[in-house]
Amino acid sequence: MDQGMRQGLERLAEAAREAISLLNGESEETADWLEAVRRVEGAERIAHGIKLRLLAEADRRKNARAGIGAWLSAELGYGSSRARGLAEEARRIGAMPELAGKLTAGELNQDQTRVVERTVKAVQGTGVDAAGAVAETLAVIEREGVSKAKARVRVLEETLAPGTVKDLAARQRARSFLRVGETEDGMVRIDALLDAARGTVVRSVIDQMVAGGLHARQYDKIERLPEDVVTVEQMGAQALTRLAEVYLTASQERRGEAYRPRTLFVTRAPGSVSNSAADDATPRLSEIPQGCARTVYGELVPADGLPSMRDSASSVLTVDPVSGEPVALDGRGLDVDPGARLASADQRVALAFRDRECGEPGCSRPVTWSLHAHHETAYQDGGDTVMSNLTSLCSEHHVLRHHPDHQHAA
Repeated sequence: MDQGMRQGLERLAEAAREAISLLNGESEETADWLEAVRRVEGAERIAHGIKLRLLAEADRRKNARAGIGAWLSAELGYGSSRARGLAEEARRIGAMPELAGKLTAGELNQDQTRVVERTVKAVQGTGVDAAGAVAETLAVIEREGVSKAKARVRVLEETLAPGTVKDLAARQRARSFLRVGETEDGMVRIDALLDAARGTVVRSVIDQMVAGGLHARQYDKIERLPEDVVTVEQMGAQALTRLAEVYLTASQERRGEAYRPRTLFVTRAPGSVSNSAADDATPRLSEIPQGCARTVYGELVPADGLPSMRDSASSVLTVDPVSGEPVALDGRGLDVDPGARLASADQRVALAFRDRECGEPGCSRPVTWSLHAHHETAYQDGGDTVMSNLTSLCSEHHVLRHHPDHQHAA
């Protein structure tokens, strides 16, 4: 057993002892329960990392006659899909010397290890150095989080194997479903699994309806929602119901047409050159591979299936392939009037896609909170109303940016 494995097991045992002591009431008066949860979370990461290393070694030694995936299903009760995924994860990263220390130290959670495993899978057989690709993914995880790392890996997969996004979209469509059932107390449960492109249509219209309700309530002082609809989740349920109501009250002719609400897809600027495996195996996060578009929710989809820009129910945002900065919406330039006092409607759509949440560090309020378009260099100080000088802020932090001494009411 190496030193890292031994230390990981010791930390695992220590966290278990402390949790048991707390739950038995042995140190209840001085207990920090949330800190105990933090230690247990760390212990879970250590356990997962050690499990991957052990499974990788068991696979190397051929300890399971039918393979470690089958063993996980038969002996530990894993579902076949999860068992297969864990087995592949162990084979690809459990035996990598570069990751041994991080795995046994609990520095990677399960979501992060899966992204790393996808990185290794993407470069296998391509001649690209797996250790270098993994180092890039780990750096993105540390700097910008696991979601950005997943986006990078999606671009890497398409770059090294063009057509990956299209193949994935076909598999997603084949797996898509919608099920409607009832709970024991009579509530209706709607369970759906959609491919990224169709999922964007549904999510986008619900987001916009929720945003409209919040804006009317917060700024216009108009209550358009039932009084018992308070949380964002409840507003989402109301929005889904409203979609059905709009359809039912539409004319017969209208109901016979395909209903496509305003959605947003992002494409590369015309004439830009995509990365190739020979030129760059670790593409920029801002890049969108040739033949692909990115949905407002971050998924890559085939560009040849996008709605026409003539369709007022959908929008296509064009971004600069180098900076990732939005430059046009449905072919209309975004920075056409730098001297305007307020951001245009097109710029607000682009900001919602680019920022996704409040730009104040530590604040994750989403665009559905009716975020404000804030000038980084103030307009009165000569700041232009252009995308590079605009950022999204929630109402509280917008006030604080302009009036730092202001005490916002709780």
